[in-house]
Amino acid sequence: MGQLDHLAVYLSDSCNLACSYCYVAVNQGPGARLSFEQIKSSVDEFCSKLPPDERKITFIGGEPLLDWPLFVKAARYAREKAGEAAVLQTFTNGTLITPEKVAFMEDVGVHCTISLDGRKEDNDKHRVYFKTKDRSVHDDVMARLAPLSKSNLGVSLVFTAHTVDRLLSNVDAFHRAGFGRITFNPELYEVWPEEKIQVMRKVLSGLARWYKAILDTGTRAPQLQILFAVLESLEHNRAGERWWHACHNMTLGPDGKYYSCDKALSFPVGSAPALRAGSPEAGMDWDGAAKQIDGFVDWIERRGGGDQEIFCPIGVVAHARIAGRDPDAALVNFRRVAATFADGLSELVDSCQAHPVFQELYVRARLV
Repeated sequence: MGQLDHLAVYLSDSCNLACSYCYVAVNQGPGARLSFEQIKSSVDEFCSKLPPDERKITFIGGEPLLDWPLFVKAARYAREKAGEAAVLQTFTNGTLITPEKVAFMEDVGVHCTISLDGRKEDNDKHRVYFKTKDRSVHDDVMARLAPLSKSNLGVSLVFTAHTVDRLLSNVDAFHRAGFGRITFNPELYEVWPEEKIQVMRKVLSGLARWYKAILDTGTRAPQLQILFAVLESLEHNRAGERWWHACHNMTLGPDGKYYSCDKALSFPVGSAPALRAGSPEAGMDWDGAAKQIDGFVDWIERRGGGDQEIFCPIGVVAHARIAGRDPDAALVNFRRVAATFADGLSELVDSCQAHPVFQELYVRARLV
């Protein structure tokens, strides 16, 4: 698995939301939940593979804060085992966030990112409650965030073909709300009409100008987390490296099984056995996982390209195959959307990279 630096721990497949684009099959079946012993064994194995300053552990779900006692035990153990130099993080929908929980995460050193898609209209279009449609997720989350300082919190936004035209205004709203870290990604699995691809191109160009204006005024600029991945991929591409050939993730599913690709979790537990790669009890099957990834790599390489990938194309192919869809069509659409997104962010990097604040935020900062 070559570039391993990240352990993704899916605490459960339960969630109090039912977001339309979620790539984890939540609330389907009887429910799966990791035990603390499984998490502990997984953290131990992961930490044995690389030094402390290269370790990153993410607690995710489902909604990771649904079982707060388990989250607390897992985070404390991960910090103790992985060391102070390791990055710990979580992504939560924010509906269960409290000042006490944020205080715990700050004390243990867990970077917390809230998943919100923008202002109320755009957020509530795709992010809805599982058991009721009568309440606004956006309003509930913002009410919980109101007493909190957001300077140490992140926010993660997914935009679709239906909301891309308001991406910049939504990012700006989060900046004005005080979030210290902002990230955003296109929904890469939907089919984007060509006219919406062009809208994305125009909006991202505007976002590049917006960000440079913030840097030039000297006001506090948010850290755009997505730029870390883009900068890293561009660097590998310039060096002629096919960086996506080796997965950097160690993925522990909520069923207590390791998976070679996290897109296996897009399907109900047990629906993607071909992508399983061991368990915390038996250990990660590194050779088996590598063979599975190599199979996808060979298939993708035979279709050409591969030297300018910004995001790993393996997941979209794996997802299409398991779903019984045309993987060729899925790959073509993925590359269209990803390339447009990367071009827009490259424009931002080109216009801002000489700025000393940009250097401080990205070039000299630790990847989170």
